[in-house]
Amino acid sequence: MDELNLINRLNRGISYIGIAIAVLGFFFTIPFLIKDINSIIGVSGSYFYLHITVTSNLAYIFLISGIIIVLASFTPFIYNSTKFASFDIKNNEYYFSALAVYMALLVFSSVIIEVFDPSIAVSPVSKMPLGEQNFIYLMSSVFQVLIFEFIPITILIAIILLATKKFKFSSFLNPYGHVKEYLIVFMILPAAVAVLITNYNIYDSILIYLSTLALSFIYIRYGLLRSVFASFVSSFIEFALTAFAGNVIVSSITSVFIFIWAFLGLYTVTFYIVDRNRKASRERGTDEPAQSGEPNTAAKIQPRIKTPPDELWIRSACPNCGNVEYRIGPDMSLECTKCGQKLDKDYTGPYNIIINNIIGRRQP
Repeated sequence: MDELNLINRLNRGISYIGIAIAVLGFFFTIPFLIKDINSIIGVSGSYFYLHITVTSNLAYIFLISGIIIVLASFTPFIYNSTKFASFDIKNNEYYFSALAVYMALLVFSSVIIEVFDPSIAVSPVSKMPLGEQNFIYLMSSVFQVLIFEFIPITILIAIILLATKKFKFSSFLNPYGHVKEYLIVFMILPAAVAVLITNYNIYDSILIYLSTLALSFIYIRYGLLRSVFASFVSSFIEFALTAFAGNVIVSSITSVFIFIWAFLGLYTVTFYIVDRNRKASRERGTDEPAQSGEPNTAAKIQPRIKTPPDELWIRSACPNCGNVEYRIGPDMSLECTKCGQKLDKDYTGPYNIIINNIIGRRQP
């Protein structure tokens, strides 16, 4: 097994554990959510990027819609269709590596930002009842993708496809092949929109920017539902840490696991960068093989043996007088400018080398 497959398998295994934690955190607090459904009424929508106040009707609509969307985000792992990026099972091969990188981005950026602003570690949501927390985390994981990725990216895809006269409905379902050359634009613009809409302080803005940047990449590369799934997993792992904060053992184990997952994501990024550079070097024929048992194709290409500069005159010197200046005749023959001897250029070089080896070097 090569290193790339090993990394993908490790990411898949670690991701399964992280997904299990997120799912348990979600379903564990469903009873609290049902119990506290009335307290959700009046919650500010700013917690999940909407400038509204949750009414009784909205509470039920949001809750039912959110649960349906989250459950739908699990379908890419059990249903296969190459027509949809979200359902193409081949995307699962590298998706878990992308998920690990996303977690690494969130964890390490949060740790660094907390150094400058410790208050960011204490969210006002953590002081709410568990039912309200569940509702807010659920809505934020869904609306972050819908508002900051789905809407702006869909508009960008439509603009590009119309401009290139390749507008098809299927292109929205599997966009990567159509817009991959604009991938950076599709990542940066939605992230910038997210920062403008939320209007948070500088540290929260950095977090939302990085999060949206990564989720936009996942959306374009692996499909919308996988982007929702990544947002759900990250949100409810954070929620699990909050919900089990009173249990030192559980919270400590969860924290250690998250850092292991994050470091694996960091290693994944490093490996992909090194591996990409290694492949580029091998294509240029300047690198060692990536695997110990792999033949080095570059080593098979032997460089030409070049004549030392001080011996170049041997190949081009006039065999009669040693002069190295010629006139080129109409028939492409060479005429020595010193002694006038006519020479055949294909004959002169080998002749001089033979003579030089027999009688020794002759200086011109």
